[in-house]
Amino acid sequence: MSAHVKKLLLCTAICILPTSYASADTDTTVRSIDEVHGAINNRDARAAFDREMSGAPIPDGFGTQLPQGFTKDLLVAQLAPERDPARLVLAGAKPWPQHPGWYVAVVCLAPTPELAARSLTSARSSCDGFSDDPDNEIWLGVFNHSSGAIPHLIARTESPVAAPTDWGSTNIDAPQAIGSEDGKGPAEGLPDNWQRFDLAPYLLRDGDYAFGVRAGWSEGYAGGGASFESLYLFRIDGKSLRVVFSQPMLFNKMIAGDWHKDGTRSHDIYYGSNSLNVLPRMTAGFHDLQLREQRGKWRQAFRWSDSKQSYQTE
Repeated sequence: MSAHVKKLLLCTAICILPTSYASADTDTTVRSIDEVHGAINNRDARAAFDREMSGAPIPDGFGTQLPQGFTKDLLVAQLAPERDPARLVLAGAKPWPQHPGWYVAVVCLAPTPELAARSLTSARSSCDGFSDDPDNEIWLGVFNHSSGAIPHLIARTESPVAAPTDWGSTNIDAPQAIGSEDGKGPAEGLPDNWQRFDLAPYLLRDGDYAFGVRAGWSEGYAGGGASFESLYLFRIDGKSLRVVFSQPMLFNKMIAGDWHKDGTRSHDIYYGSNSLNVLPRMTAGFHDLQLREQRGKWRQAFRWSDSKQSYQTE
């Protein structure tokens, strides 16, 4: 197994519009795990580490405390009309700041009612994705809703989201499940979990905004652990919601090292992250996008492809 594959990762990401700051991969050794938080100079990677290690409640990123007028039954019926409501694991909705009166919404469905009941024995703030077990389904939609009225569905995904994240043109380290040790495997993969909405102002063209969903992967090892995060952008196309962008955003590695006489253990820390920028330049009527390495020089531009109806690398 290569040294790269043996590295242990922990990650999150953030999008900053219209400008960004940067962060190169960092290699730091601390004497004990208690020093890891202070050694991570990237605020997003540090926040991810805190979420993983503190055990504090995870913020309600999908809006499971439903806004007035929304119910779980309504969301399942509108977003996944042919599915059994007893499979529901999570339902959420949040106001979409770029469209006053509009809400982005989600339902997460287990493969069976029995598995849903098992999942609901603990509070859920995210949706498990793709694994060796039967996979959950995630459905997304956009509603128009005014006070006193029933929410009106504007658009939804036509099927459960199953678009992979592409690691083919990135500076971000990948989970071990992505690709292969010889580098010849497919550089893409489906997420372990769907984490939260990302409602930054992703303006694709005049009046046409996308909204984001953050997805993640995690790996556990003796003396260390790993997690990864990517960004999915969804755009309204008629009555459908379509994935138009899916790229890795950040990684953070923590590798256990030598033991000390006082019982502490050294840890090596590595991290790097990108931010997504909407550029003034346009292709086929859509703004170009650019990923930028935070505190680094790496850049990757994406242009709209009419043939694929999504963003592709230059």
